[in-house]
Amino acid sequence: MKVYRIAYLGEDGEVALACEAALKGDDLRFMRGEGDRQGMERAVEFNADIILWDKDNLPPDAAIPIEQMREAGLDRQPVVVVVRDSDVEGAVTSLGAGASDFIYKPIRENPFPRVIAAFNAGARQRRIDWCNRVIENTNNQIRGIFATLSDPVYVVSPDYQILWMNHTAEEIFGEGQLGGACYHIFFDRAEPCDVCARSKGSARWRATLKNGKNYRFISAVTRNSKGETEKLAIGMDITPDEEVGKIHKIFIANVSHDLRTPLAAIDQYANILLEGLGGALTDDQVNYVDVIRRSSFRLRNLVENLIDANKILSGGFKLKLEVVEIQEILDIVLGRLQSQADDKGIMLQAQVSEGLPPVYADRARIAQVIANLAGNSIKFAEQGMLQIRAGFMPRDEGRVIVSVEDTGIGIPKEDLGKIFELFYRVEKDKVYVEEGAGLGLSISREIIRAHGGTLWAESIEGMGSAFHFSIPAHKGQAAVR
Repeated sequence: MKVYRIAYLGEDGEVALACEAALKGDDLRFMRGEGDRQGMERAVEFNADIILWDKDNLPPDAAIPIEQMREAGLDRQPVVVVVRDSDVEGAVTSLGAGASDFIYKPIRENPFPRVIAAFNAGARQRRIDWCNRVIENTNNQIRGIFATLSDPVYVVSPDYQILWMNHTAEEIFGEGQLGGACYHIFFDRAEPCDVCARSKGSARWRATLKNGKNYRFISAVTRNSKGETEKLAIGMDITPDEEVGKIHKIFIANVSHDLRTPLAAIDQYANILLEGLGGALTDDQVNYVDVIRRSSFRLRNLVENLIDANKILSGGFKLKLEVVEIQEILDIVLGRLQSQADDKGIMLQAQVSEGLPPVYADRARIAQVIANLAGNSIKFAEQGMLQIRAGFMPRDEGRVIVSVEDTGIGIPKEDLGKIFELFYRVEKDKVYVEEGAGLGLSISREIIRAHGGTLWAESIEGMGSAFHFSIPAHKGQAAVR
């Protein structure tokens, strides 16, 4: 049952008493307040549905203060004006000022049926009007904010006509462009841009504008106060970022390749010394040369990771795909890591599910991923077990899952969501480990993504970590169980 809450704002005691006397049943609530700002605020607190406004609150020639009521918070309630039975002009001017209806005083019969009828008759339109006012105010506020931005912002109609531009857009494209076609004026095209024409909602694209700069655009569909759809777009100048990015990629590529030659020489001479080809070495000298060799190995891995990261950032990352068995890849990885695991007293195990199909993958890259994951486990563990398992993806036998699980120190919860970010390293204040550059996990994730797969991690600090990746099984061979 709908309960109508009616607020009378006025000083006429007879009207208030007549209204209170007409209250019958449980579907009406009534309050009385003065015809001032305080009374309006009381009506807001009362959560009034209908306002009875006494015309005697104002001088005879004054209009009812609809705007003042809206400002006080009565922005959706219909206003029914109470006028003297001789004040026909007051009733007419009140309706013209925005009142929904009027009733005469002195009140001789129950006024509420007429008041409620007026409320119900205009309820839908009042809701529409209120929503449109909110939309219009919001759009005006948004455009006011966008007008001050240093990035170009514009609004277009569904048929691509420019409706509004901020000052920056006018500086780039010139003033007086309203009504023109956005695709022609902004992008010098004869027809709508493909991405905008295909998208009925938000869209993202890049474009080179008439000023020669590169911009990244994002657009969203909005609605004006008339209920018509519009598209608002904002562009961001990415020219400086692209220039810096090019310099960065060239620098990384040159430095990485220039480091390879001296590192190769260091490795060769260290091996010559360790093999005794340069003369006999004392035990201390052997240890010194071994430190040089291991440090060179770490630096060479860092260089290779930098080159891989640069390829990923520049879009030059390519795979050499072939049909390969996971067991073959694990044999390669175990051969690389066994001595490291033995040195730290870590038991290294591998297990492959029976009947596991091969994968169509880059053998070296998948081996690199598993070696990165297992190498991290060995690096951050003092002892314990490291297990590498390969099997069927649960509930999806069309994919193969590989898991690397350890009993090491684990990863703090606050770091778990960041470990795949480029150059991110977990701080381990109480545990000494060899420093890394924070590249391995990020590169591993991109390698798995390039295979159409997913890489993720689970960990409990102090108990160990588990890294998993899944990639599609080779469709040319079904699993045999």
